[in-house]
Amino acid sequence: MRAQVFIHHTEGGCVEVSVVKQGLSSGAGHKYNAVGEAKAVLLAFGFDAGLVDHQLGVLAETAPCVLLRFPVVDIADDVLRSFGFTAAIFQAA
Repeated sequence: MRAQVFIHHTEGGCVEVSVVKQGLSSGAGHKYNAVGEAKAVLLAFGFDAGLVDHQLGVLAETAPCVLLRFPVVDIADDVLRSFGFTAAIFQAA
């Protein structure tokens, strides 16, 4: 699935990873208690480790709820499912 991925951190310190199918305005998100968990998901989505580390570094310096965008990427459906990104919106579009 071709998708846009966003990250932000919450007031409680969690990192949220959101996946939006290209052409849609909303998608699925998951919160992770540890930055390492979010990093593992982003790497599994196929992003370069340097880009992930850079974005997570920027995230650490931003206010909560500021969205950081990753480049559009093709993510295999089985990879999305393995991390629980199975929103009905993905199948409907």
